[in-house]
Amino acid sequence: MEKSNVLEILGRNIRQIRLLRSMSQESLASDLQKSVNFVSLLENGKTGMSIQTLVDICKVLKVDTNALFSDIVTPPENNVDSFITNSLELFKGEDKAIVSDLIRYIKNSKS
Repeated sequence: MEKSNVLEILGRNIRQIRLLRSMSQESLASDLQKSVNFVSLLENGKTGMSIQTLVDICKVLKVDTNALFSDIVTPPENNVDSFITNSLELFKGEDKAIVSDLIRYIKNSKS
């Protein structure tokens, strides 16, 4: 995978999580002690970041690195349950209800 693709996917994941948290770019930038321009460049895949900034983003967005690296690094099969559980923490009530309905549908289709 090319570096630009990694940055684009990483940026997209950060943006999606930020929006799921109902957080503005300004708020994220403030919490990171970075500029709004930096956050914009990051979310658009135009710049990378230090490991410390990556850790800080995880702390501010309350996610682990698996959430940020989704679609970049495939977690080992034994981490699928952990990935699903951690991903559910990102959702609001109505989104959790949709996931719950989907799980019920899949479960019932197997019966």
